Amino acid sequence: MENEEKVIHHFTDFREFETEGLKNKGIDFPELEQVLSDYILSQDRDTLIFKECIVQMKQRSDGEIRTVKIVYQDDDMNSDIRLWGARNDQNGEVLNMNVDAVNLVTEEVVYERSLI
Repeated sequence: MENEEKVIHHFTDFREFETEGLKNKGIDFPELEQVLSDYILSQDRDTLIFKECIVQMKQRSDGEIRTVKIVYQDDDMNSDIRLWGARNDQNGEVLNMNVDAVNLVTEEVVYERSLI
């Protein structure tokens, strides 16, 4: 059915995310994984705390779309750092990739950037 979203993975434990999501290709989104590796996983782990990763599939007329959202809490900035993107599973085309920071108190977006 078109536009129906199906959750493929929902990781809330970092070790499971690291093993099943990254090492065993559960995310299956190389471009997003590269950004995660280059920028977020290279940061000080004492201030960044993994919260969750959600991988979903959505059926559209142009194929299946994989969406991935990864959230870390940054204690230094008092914000959630969210990295997310979408790609066409049939042809591998990246549709979007974004990163933002959301203040934990006000829930306002304090930083936002498109990565493509």
